[in-house]
Amino acid sequence: MPNAIVMTGYGPPEVLQWAEVPLAEPGEGQIRIKVKAAGISPTDLALRAGYLKEIPLPPDAVLGFEAAGTVDAVGPGVTGTSIGDGVAALLFSLGGYAEYAVASIWTRKPDGISWIDAAALPSSAEAAAGVLRQLNVTSGETLLLFGGGGSVGIIATQLAVARGIKVISAVGEHDETLARELGATPVRYGAGLVDRVRALGTVDAVFDAAGKGILADATALAGGPERVITLSDPAAADFGVMLSQPTPDRAPGSLDETIALLAQGRLRLRAHKSMPMQQAAEAHRQLESGNLHERVVLTLG
Repeated sequence: MPNAIVMTGYGPPEVLQWAEVPLAEPGEGQIRIKVKAAGISPTDLALRAGYLKEIPLPPDAVLGFEAAGTVDAVGPGVTGTSIGDGVAALLFSLGGYAEYAVASIWTRKPDGISWIDAAALPSSAEAAAGVLRQLNVTSGETLLLFGGGGSVGIIATQLAVARGIKVISAVGEHDETLARELGATPVRYGAGLVDRVRALGTVDAVFDAAGKGILADATALAGGPERVITLSDPAAADFGVMLSQPTPDRAPGSLDETIALLAQGRLRLRAHKSMPMQQAAEAHRQLESGNLHERVVLTLG
């Protein structure tokens, strides 16, 4: 039997255990991937800690919204993809922290993109493109982005700027230069943020890619919750704000579009480091410490 990082319950990183799991078979329109790398998203941490219990998880859940690897099996109805193809996959039903994952949405991995980069793209790209679409931000409008230095924020900034949207990016000191390089206007987190943003003009929409308790400021600056979306703040309902949840029809072309941009050198990803998948609990621990300013991608030999 193959192995996966199983979530034995809600709680600290120690609930993540490397254990045997059944080998899943791909269904209609699905493929099975022999995983080489899997990204860790902030939502993974929030799910594990029990902050997002409104998103149901099965017993012994395997986290991971994104993975890259080679096609190992092809289900009925799949065309254009063959066993042995390298792919990057978006896993709406999770399952990336595993030796094998079943996917319904994937794209071919260009030869020039590493497995680690391919695994770091899908979830962040879908969230960035999907939330921008849900917010219906258009050219000439102003988007306030919290978490502009994060993996989703970096992609969202680039997609928005390319569409003629003015981006105000709330970041820490270490990400100010990055925000400028991506075409955004940085504002520093901390006391006085609302005044600093208002000094730059009216905000049309807010994308909270940080999930760090900023929804009071976000709704104040947007003039209400209608055009505010958060990726993972558990207080979303308290403010009447939409909690981002990926669906297959939210941004259907996002993975094909962004992996092409990445292959062309026209898309920048957040800096990341890799750790062996068996060390997933330690990876979660490091990410939650607040001292790590990189993404972590889990790898399998």
